[in-house]
Amino acid sequence: MSAGDLLLFGNVSQPPFCNNLYPPLRALQRVFRTTLVEPLSLRGFVPTGGAKPALVPDDAVYPHADPPPQVVACLGGALHLSGRARKMFPSHTAFAGFALSDPYGLDASLAIAPEFDLFYTQDAQTLPAYAGRGITARRCDPATDPELYRPMKATPECDVLYYGKWTPYRNDLLEALSARFSVRLHAYDGEKRWTVPTRPPLETPDALAAALNGSRLALETALVDDVHGKYRGTFRLTPRALFAASCGVPSLVESFPRLSETFEPGIEIATFPTKDEVVSSAAAILADEAARAAMGRRARQRAIREHTWDRRVESFVIDVAAWRKNPRRRPTR
Repeated sequence: MSAGDLLLFGNVSQPPFCNNLYPPLRALQRVFRTTLVEPLSLRGFVPTGGAKPALVPDDAVYPHADPPPQVVACLGGALHLSGRARKMFPSHTAFAGFALSDPYGLDASLAIAPEFDLFYTQDAQTLPAYAGRGITARRCDPATDPELYRPMKATPECDVLYYGKWTPYRNDLLEALSARFSVRLHAYDGEKRWTVPTRPPLETPDALAAALNGSRLALETALVDDVHGKYRGTFRLTPRALFAASCGVPSLVESFPRLSETFEPGIEIATFPTKDEVVSSAAAILADEAARAAMGRRARQRAIREHTWDRRVESFVIDVAAWRKNPRRRPTR
């Protein structure tokens, strides 16, 4: 049964970010009659990479205001609508925003969150920052799509897979691992700072799923090491670990206190206590094939049980229904 009509703004097909955005889109489409608008295709749209608020042009909103949808949502990228555009919708239309890059994009998230009736962050440690601004943000933890990211009958081609941004810390990890193991590193286009060989980016879910299935272990870097301020040195689990899990591939990640909220360390995910111990920790899991495979199976079971986008959207639908029982006039700034 449909939860109603959803007008969704999101640059869902933009590679490689489509890896993160297709899963929530698919889950939303299974519940809502969804109209997708990709701002990157619009004249006048100025992308910010989520670092600053990115305004959806009014002209892209007006054609979808009559008849009005039950929900208007902005998916990542610090996307938001002008006050003028929001006034085109009746008071019972719920506006929802999803911040997918906190704490990196937190300043932009804090700037636009008051414009939404429901606002979600994928980084629970930032909730106090929202509360400090009088914003009631909600958790929407990283999740996966076990149909897009699934086990395949593939022979592993490498010991360790990593894909993502360069930082000095991540470079040190990959350099140490590559001295002992077969490592595949998929870098962003144009990134020349890695000191280990790189491969092209994994730009689609199919390519990413194939790469994960072709590895024995996926490296996850949860340390926030490339921002300044209070969140530097904290940890956030990214969707990488969820995608690997739903492929039946265990991840290796730093030990940190909130990890057990998502996976049980040593049971569903492998950990390394410090940077200097990443090689020995990888060696321990890679040396026991039966234990490695069992960890991957348990990770997939946990992901399917608790960490799918279908489950996240179920909670979202409940939030929308509760809000629509008592809609409140939103700001129009």
